[in-house]
Amino acid sequence: MLKSGGVGEALNNKKVYAGIVTFNPSLKVLEDNVLSVYKQVSEIVIVDNASENIEKISEIIGQFNNIVLIKNYENKGIAYALNQLMNFGESNLYTYMLTLDQDSKCPKNYIQDMLPFFKIDKKIGIVAPVIKDINVGIVGHSPSPYGYVKTCITSGSIVSIEAWKNIGGYDELLFIDSVDFDFCYRLRKAKYLILQTDRKCLIHEIGDGEIKKFLFWKVNVTNHSPFRKYYISRNNIYYPLKNRMYIRFLRGVFRDLCLIFIVLFYEESKVSKIKNIIQGMRDAFVIGKEKNEN
Repeated sequence: MLKSGGVGEALNNKKVYAGIVTFNPSLKVLEDNVLSVYKQVSEIVIVDNASENIEKISEIIGQFNNIVLIKNYENKGIAYALNQLMNFGESNLYTYMLTLDQDSKCPKNYIQDMLPFFKIDKKIGIVAPVIKDINVGIVGHSPSPYGYVKTCITSGSIVSIEAWKNIGGYDELLFIDSVDFDFCYRLRKAKYLILQTDRKCLIHEIGDGEIKKFLFWKVNVTNHSPFRKYYISRNNIYYPLKNRMYIRFLRGVFRDLCLIFIVLFYEESKVSKIKNIIQGMRDAFVIGKEKNEN
């Protein structure tokens, strides 16, 4: 049985802090997020990507004495913000960062139960929980009590700062979507391990999701905005293309075609979303080609 050294050890050694990226968050949800984690870590660092409600965010943060707020005056994307968060940890001699989305809520004793998994193997780059979407249920893997996986999502992951540095950080060209998949692929390419455990489950919401039926199949309808559809479709192709993952590249093209189908039959704002999906696919080839040439 894996034994925990206790959260006190983590805090006293200043091993782990929490990083949150915000963009026009629900203030109540953000406050609940902070309340769930602020006693579990030495510090919380929030990078805000030019939120319209930044003054209200500052008021919430002002209630706590262990939160650092970094304000970006333009939205440069989640990958850029994640690198800012990681740079903070490196500069302040932390070992790990707990990454939380603005709408995630950290379970009790999360750090205490998750951090000891890094002791299993020195090449572990990420320890991640099982993710449960409030609309569609368990997302991805659910190994018990733990297992090594190829990918995990960013929220809820505890990431080794050394591993992040050694692979060159997050790819800021991705902006948003597939940032985590690309990061995980490059970690594994550098011989790092990604451990996932069902010891903790993080409740999460991916878009405004719902499950629909098409003949005998279940269809996951995310209802993302046209803006997000662009980056989802672009990065479905760009991230495998730039990593020369050609089978996954073909899967990305197929996924984009499925996106068009889902929008056409199940979502609103069909014209703008389909235009953005097609534009994203076109741009993926241009950016991927430039990346490979460099």
